[in-house]
Amino acid sequence: MRDAHAVDHPRFRLRWLFDRGHSRSGGSTPAWFDDEELVPPGDRALYARVKHGLSAMLRAADREGTVLLPAYVPGGVTWAVLDGGFDVRYYPVNPDLSLPVTDVADRIDEVDPAAILFIHYFGFADEGFDGLASLARSRDTLVIEDCARAAFGRDHDGRLLGSTGDVALFCLHKTLPVPNGGLIVARHAPVPRPDGRRRERGTIPRVAALAVAHRLRVPLDPEPTIERVTEATVESVAPEDSGRSPGSLTDRGLARCRPESVQSARYDRYRTLRSLLVDDPALRVVTPPAPVGASPYGVAALAPDPESRQRYLRALRSRGLPCEAFTWPAVYRHDEVRSSSGAETLRDRLLVLPTHQELDDGTVERMASLIRAERESLPRKSARSQ
Repeated sequence: MRDAHAVDHPRFRLRWLFDRGHSRSGGSTPAWFDDEELVPPGDRALYARVKHGLSAMLRAADREGTVLLPAYVPGGVTWAVLDGGFDVRYYPVNPDLSLPVTDVADRIDEVDPAAILFIHYFGFADEGFDGLASLARSRDTLVIEDCARAAFGRDHDGRLLGSTGDVALFCLHKTLPVPNGGLIVARHAPVPRPDGRRRERGTIPRVAALAVAHRLRVPLDPEPTIERVTEATVESVAPEDSGRSPGSLTDRGLARCRPESVQSARYDRYRTLRSLLVDDPALRVVTPPAPVGASPYGVAALAPDPESRQRYLRALRSRGLPCEAFTWPAVYRHDEVRSSSGAETLRDRLLVLPTHQELDDGTVERMASLIRAERESLPRKSARSQ
């Protein structure tokens, strides 16, 4: 029997379109937006996409020069920095998603950036982050925390992710059941406000299609092909929409979010799946054990090689189970980005198994079981090559 349909992100529910009791008007924000136990303190603004908010924030900054980014970074972040009027340089990333602290510190000294952006990959802060953030501040460098997939999460010291740096970024549409939502938080400066609201009616057909697929247990994109784009440009990742705030569908979804329940569910699912995979030779798990209060996006692991990653991805997707690969191609200063061997390994071999709050009971166990089954059927050479 085919497993129940599951998507990589939480779904907006079709019935919410007809429930007037939970709709919000005028683009007001839910009460939890102002709760500093859930959202870092500072000035806050909600954009349809966080890249627009980052661009606006940088344009408003009384700075100029270069922004240091990790070599493993979404193209949209690079676009936002360039659109904000800054140049871009990169620092290396290890193949296990950790920061090579000495190398990053050397890059800070060499480049003397106006700002540096750290990504809390898949909901976890690197153990070297605090020291590097302190070094950056000693040079009057703006510290930006990219918490795109880490809403409501905490680090090993119990601090909310995004509460250490000067600016924090959250892509709410990647972790909550909303079609849009990019939250910008700034501790020491006002965040520029969006220019109007985005119309989201065009999203309704997709919401309906997802609802039908879920009910019929039809997997989406069951045989995806992972392609490493080598000739991407900044223009190829530039967004078509303007810097607006989300629309009414996002309003309805945010009004239904219960942050404590989201965090708790993600934490529990992550711990279960990681425990099932951490000793399995099929994959090398690179996301760490979850500290209390973490809100992980999912378990990230390295496949033995690109071909094995493709096979695992297709096996999971064909059974309606969530699985993602982030190749994040270089879009600017291509040679410098590709010089980071760790980032190249991540583009070639990283697989992410989402552990979001809407997964059905038993889903993470089925994911782990299928990984084991596929590993046993892989050629022995691939299984030994990690």
